[in-house]
Parts: sequence; C-alpha cells; structure tokens
Amino acid sequence: MGRRGRNVVVILLVAFIFLNLCLSVILMWPEASSLTGRFAGWEDFIVKAMTSLARVTIIIPGGVWEIIIDCPQNATYNFSIGDMYTLGLNVSASFDATLWRYTLTDLRHNQVVYDSVAFTPNSTFDAVRWSNFLSVYADYAGGGTFGRNVTFFVYVPNSPPYITIPLQIYTCEDSALHYYFNVSDNDEDFSNSSFEVNNNPKDIFHVTFSSVINDTTRRWELFSAKLDKRFVGNYSQTIEASDGQYSDYKQVNISVIEINHEPVAENIGVRTVWTTGENVFYMQVSVSDVEDGGQSSGNLIFNLTFINSENLFNISNTGVMNFTADEGNIGVYNISLCIRDRGLQNVHPNISLCSQDGSSLTACQNFSITVTNENRNPTILSYYPLNLVLSANGNDNLYFNLTKYDADWTIPDAYWYVDGSFKEYDSGSSFDEFRHSFGCGISGAHSVKAEITDGLLNDSIEWSINVTRVSCPAALPGGGGGGGGGCTEKWVCANWNVCQNAEKSRVSGLLAGGDYRDIKEGCKNNYWADEACGFQTRNCFDVNNCNRTINRPFLVQECYYSEDPSCKDGVKNCHDNSCELLVDCGGPCSFCPTCSDGIMNQDEEGVDCGGPCPWKCKVEMPLLKKINWYYLIHLIILVGIILLVILIILLSRILSIRRKIKGKGDEYGKKK
Repeated sequence: MGRRGRNVVVILLVAFIFLNLCLSVILMWPEASSLTGRFAGWEDFIVKAMTSLARVTIIIPGGVWEIIIDCPQNATYNFSIGDMYTLGLNVSASFDATLWRYTLTDLRHNQVVYDSVAFTPNSTFDAVRWSNFLSVYADYAGGGTFGRNVTFFVYVPNSPPYITIPLQIYTCEDSALHYYFNVSDNDEDFSNSSFEVNNNPKDIFHVTFSSVINDTTRRWELFSAKLDKRFVGNYSQTIEASDGQYSDYKQVNISVIEINHEPVAENIGVRTVWTTGENVFYMQVSVSDVEDGGQSSGNLIFNLTFINSENLFNISNTGVMNFTADEGNIGVYNISLCIRDRGLQNVHPNISLCSQDGSSLTACQNFSITVTNENRNPTILSYYPLNLVLSANGNDNLYFNLTKYDADWTIPDAYWYVDGSFKEYDSGSSFDEFRHSFGCGISGAHSVKAEITDGLLNDSIEWSINVTRVSCPAALPGGGGGGGGGCTEKWVCANWNVCQNAEKSRVSGLLAGGDYRDIKEGCKNNYWADEACGFQTRNCFDVNNCNRTINRPFLVQECYYSEDPSCKDGVKNCHDNSCELLVDCGGPCSFCPTCSDGIMNQDEEGVDCGGPCPWKCKVEMPLLKKINWYYLIHLIILVGIILLVILIILLSRILSIRRKIKGKGDEYGKKK
C-alpha cells in the first residue's frame, strides 16, 4: 500500500470513530425517543398549516381581519397520570399583530390560572386538568385588540388516594392521642359518596374527619380517649382510604409509653390529741401508687419531719404513726410527710417525650397536731356574703370567704360543699376563699356550705341560693367532656354489622315502619333486587359525652344482602367483625392493591409505578432494541470500512503491478 492509500485508511478510521461516538450518544441517550417526536411534529405542523380550522372573522372598514386558533381546539386531550398538560399554542392572524397575549381560566374551580400572558405564536403552554377556557388576544399595529376564545377538556385517568402518616407514633400514658394526618386525592374525589377512610378498630384508637386543607387534601384525626395503665404497650393500627375504585393503606405502630406516677396519700389535715383520756394518736397513712402498690407493699419510703420542733415520733416503713401525748408535749406541731416510690423498673427509651425520665417521685403534704389538756371549739369569726339567703343567675361566678379562729392556736382546716358534694379543701391559713358557678341550664334551690375543724371539734356556715336558669348557647368549638353548654359532640362509630335481609327482618318484626320503607327506597335507588335488599346497623358513641344526639351519624343503612358474605363473594360487604374497603379486599380480607405495596398489580406498568399510580416508571429502552440498532449500524459501518480498505489495498496492488510492468517495459525499450 502506498502513502496515499495509507492516508485514506487513516481518514476513514477517524471518520468511523467519530460516527461511532455520535451514534452512541444518540442511540443510548434516554431522551432519544423525544427527539423522534420533535421531528415527527413537523409533519403535523405541515398538515395543520394547510388546513383552515375554526376562525373568527372581524369585519372592519378597509378589510376582513381574522384570528385563527389551530391548537388547542374545542376537544378532549388525553394525558397520562403524572404528565404535564402541555399543549401547542398555534395561532395566526390575517393582520400585522404586534403583541400576542392569552388568559387561561380553570372552569372547574372558577380560577384564572394565567392572566394576560405574552407569548409567541406556535409555542406551547401548560393547561390544567378538566375544563379550560382559553382567550387569545392580538394587538393590531395600527391600534386596537382582537380576541378569540376556545374551551377544551384535559382528561387524566383516575388515580388512588394516598395517606401521609408516619409508621411509628408515640403517645404517653395518662394522655389522649390526638394525631392529625392527611389523605390526598389528585382526582378530588372527596365529594364522592364512596370515599372512605377507615381503621381497623380495637376499641382504643379511632379515625374521624377533621378539616379541609385544599381541593386535593383532607385532614383526619387518629385519636383515643385517655390511655391509662391498662393500655401501655404497642398497637398495630391499619388505616385505609378508598375513592371507590382504588385505595391506599398504612400500617401504623402506636406505642403508649408508660410513665411513673407519684404516690397519692390521703389527706391527714389537722389533728388534736388530749393529754388526758384518749391521749394516743395512732394512724396508718393510706397511700396508693399505680406502679408500686399501697402503704403495705414495702416499695415506698416514708419520711416525717417536724418543722418547728424536735421529732415527737416517727413513721414506719408501712406508714404507721403511733404517739402517746403527755403534759410535756402541749403545743401545736407542724409536720411534713413525704413519700417516695421506686421509679419505673423498665423505662421506655423514648420516655423523654413524656417530660420525665421514669425515676422515683416524691409526694409531700403538711399537717399539724395540737396537743392540749382542754380542747376548745374552732370558730368562724366572719364570712362573706353576709346574707345567707341569696339569688343568682346560673352563670354568675359566686364568691365566698371566711375567717376562722381556734383558742388552742390550731389553724383549722376548711371543707367546702355544694349541695352536699365536697368541692374544695383549704389548710394552713386562717382566711379561706371559695368560688363557684352553677352553670347554664341549672335552676332552683341550692346550697353552699363551709365546715371548719381542728380534727375533733367543728364549726360551719351555710348559704341558701335560689338559682335562676340561664339558657345554654349552641355547641361551641373545642368543647370537652360532660354535658351542658360549650360541649362539642365527637362521635365514634363501630364497624357496620353483617347485612341482614330486609324482607325477612320485616316479617320477623325486626324491621318495621319508616325504617323498612327507607331501606326499600335506598335499595331501589341502588338498583338492587328485592331478594338482595338488606340493611345493617352499627353502634356510635360520643367520646365527649355531651348528652345530645344532634350530630349523631346514621345508625342504619341499606346494603347488598348476600347469604354467606366472605372475601370471595364479589360483593363489598361486612363480615368477621369488620367491613371490606373495596370488593373482597381491605378490612377482614387481604389488603387492597396499592401503589406502595411492592407488587405489580392494578394495571401498573411496573412495580408501584405507571398505570393508575401517580408517578411514572423509569423509561428505559429495551436491551434487545438497543442491541439491534446499536450493533446493526455499527456492523454496517464496519463492513463498509473493511470492504473499502480491501478495495483500496487491491487498487494499490494493481497500481503497483502496473507500475512494475511499465518499468520493465521501459527498461526493455532502452536495451533494445
């Protein structure tokens, strides 16, 4: 091969490498398919440019002017879930337009999405889901503005709702769980009567609707009543949501963290001991401790301190005080009693969430003992109101006080009662106060009584009050338990019971009158045959105990009756103490398919992606397709290069032979 041939081979090899790199980039680029789409779009553009579509003709002096909207048209445009709703904005005008603008209105929500946005013809814009109203405006160079409107629809298939809630929730003993979580649905199906949010009940935790966040999101509440020692532990709670076609579920672990409680001892109050007669003070303090038991458990430590003197006596490890008084002990002794428990034996690692560390707790109280050889009655010196017969409205805040005295220098205790029911205990002061309101809806004769004592002798005073009824206001937001005004109902319902046949129940007398007619009407509206017409009941209760049923949910509803309900009967029904979420799934059955279950189901294009799921699957060119195109093109180029090289080599050899022959001929001619 000569120098020229070698140069040609080098150039061809360089060209082969360059083409190989270019083809590799194009064929292996993830968005290669979109390039094809962009070039293919020119074909549509040419067709559209040759077709005169819906026009608005404006006739003015001097000519006929037109605004033409080729895209979008008054039509339905289909998109997949997760797509941007991008459409071409192909417009033209028969006059010299200096400025183009458009306004897009979301008709479903009656909102202006884009207002007077400047654009260049034959560009794109992003529509919204459902009904769109597009207004296009063009300014004429000589002055004036012309417009054209079009209404079109963007269709997207239904997608599942999804629940946003952590899979681990902590709450503390002695508190009520109130955890708010969101349920979202991009299709805004919340108004659909088939939309449900349920949890598998354990008579502990419940789910109820809370508030509207926006068009696609609702807030729900996972809550409980007060959780005492019985409920300490871990609970697996399943929460399900369905729009009637698709569903989502979350299995939440709820941990009720145990806390330590301080000991609770009975109130000792003031005590009086005579030096003669029964001169013995004996008492075992009654104590209760949720974790460590009572005074005789041996788990509590008692400590007795005399504040103003040396200790007259001590207290045993079971809370017993035993003292015999004599003349040398006359006086008033102020004493502090403290009781300490052991603390928790098994401390939860997250107990700090409950504002404690589980260590031992101490409870203290002060009391006094008067040792005297002649006990005298305590006396109420003064009181307020001075009038012992009063009239008041039910919602009045009544105020009472008294001043007390004891000749033995004891400070008497005071006990306050309303209608004979104990309300308040005061100790350690000669002046005591008490406030009380009877509340709305209360009327008639009532009483408030104050009683003072030195532990042996007493004095008392009582007021008679005629209460005038005041009407209670309507239910107020944020109310708590108890009846009366300001209480907000918070209803919790158990699952619906098994569906019963309506006709058989009427014959047996279980269903009669208006209930029977309502059930039959409901079955008729659902197009259920008479033999499939049934009804089911449930129990509901108000956790706030407002003692009214204004907002109580329905306790009876129609249902599709089947003889033997199960997870395989093709009917959405209730059985086994729970209710199915969709047909034969959820509740007592296996979980319904979701976009987070790690299974390729419900027409998904991949595992938990594509199809009805709100996110697309990762687009990858099939390996076979990559191999076919990639290697086929490379093979063609390589074969072409090889053939070209062979051809060049052959040509070079031919030329070389010809030169040799020519050279020998020249030599032969010279010799001759």
